[in-house]
Amino acid sequence: MNEEEFEELRQRLQVETTQKQTLQLQYNELKRTIEEVEKTQDGSDLFQLSGQILIKKGKAEILKDLKEKSEIIDFRLKSSSKSIEELTGKLQSMQSDSKKVQ
Repeated sequence: MNEEEFEELRQRLQVETTQKQTLQLQYNELKRTIEEVEKTQDGSDLFQLSGQILIKKGKAEILKDLKEKSEIIDFRLKSSSKSIEELTGKLQSMQSDSKKVQ
């Protein structure tokens, strides 16, 4: 086992785990926002942040945007989970190979 390769995989796993946590926070926030928007009455004044300004938009348009973002983040979460599983498997394999050699 190459110690350098092992350390590189461990660092990649740490970065991927941190990114997944960040994505999960964003996903949870989007879900809460969607729930709040869905509770509002049709025709209510709603605003969406775009850069540094707020833009008045309809409920349906805001929900569409939020749900699209949610789907993208959900896809990225699944991809991240798969990467974490693969990296974890490689690290475990390297560790078990290392123990066999000793």
